[in-house]
Amino acid sequence: MKGLYRLVNIEFMRWLLFLMLLCIAALVIPILIMNSAVNNYAMLHNHSRFEDLYIASGSAFLFPIFLALVCLYFLKTFYAGYWGSKSVYTYLTLPIRRESLYLSKLIVFMISLLLLILVQFVSIRLGYALFVNKAGDYIDGKFIMNNGLYLAFVRSDFFHLLLPFSFSRILSSCSMLLVITTGIYYAALCERSKKYWGVIALGAAALLLYRVLTYRLNESSHYFEPTSLYPSSLMLLLLSGFFLWHGLRMIKRGTIA
Repeated sequence: MKGLYRLVNIEFMRWLLFLMLLCIAALVIPILIMNSAVNNYAMLHNHSRFEDLYIASGSAFLFPIFLALVCLYFLKTFYAGYWGSKSVYTYLTLPIRRESLYLSKLIVFMISLLLLILVQFVSIRLGYALFVNKAGDYIDGKFIMNNGLYLAFVRSDFFHLLLPFSFSRILSSCSMLLVITTGIYYAALCERSKKYWGVIALGAAALLLYRVLTYRLNESSHYFEPTSLYPSSLMLLLLSGFFLWHGLRMIKRGTIA
C-alpha cells in the first residue's frame, strides 16, 4: 500500500498542471458561452427551459471535448515512460508490486475524469444562475420555476447521464466510466505488449458503449418503449473486469517493456 501511495502521488504530480488548466477551461468557457447565450435571450424566447438553452448554446458539446483531452493526456503520460529517460523500465525493476504501477495510473486517470464531471456540475450551476438572473428581468420573474435546476436534471438526457437518479442509471453511468478508463489503458498495454488480438474485446466494448450512450442521450424519446440497462451494464462491467485482469497480467509478466 505504501508503494501504491507513493506512485499515486508521483503520477498525480505529473497531472497537476494539466488538471488545473483543464478545470479552469471547463469552468470558464461554458460560462462565457452561456453568458453570451443569455444576453441574446429575447423576450419571445423567455419561456425556454434552461436545459434547452444550455444545449443550444453549445456548452454541452464542450464536455466530450474535455473528456477526450483527459484521455489523450493519459496516453501521453503512459507513452512518456518509453521516451527520454524510459522510466517504465526503472519502475518495473523497483522492489514494489507491479500491480501498484498499474493501479496508480488507473486511479489518477479515474480521479481526473471524476474531477472533470464535478467541474461540469459547478459550471452548470453557475450557468443556471446566469439564466435565472436574466429570466428574472422579464415580467417580474414570473417565468422562473421553483426547483428549476432540479427539474432541468430530471428532464435533460445529458444532465441525467451525468447525474442519474435511479439505481439502473447510476450503474449504467458508472459502468461506462469504468470501461472507458480500463479500456483506454488496456488498449495502450496491448499495443506495447503486441497483444493485438485484444482489439476484439476493445471493439465489442466500444460498440456496446456507443449503443448505450446513444440510448441514454435520447432516452426521453423512448419513454413509452423503455429498455432495461442492466444487461448492458453487466456486459460493460464484465469487459472492464477483463481489461483490468489482463492488464494486470501483462504488467506482472513485464511484456509491456
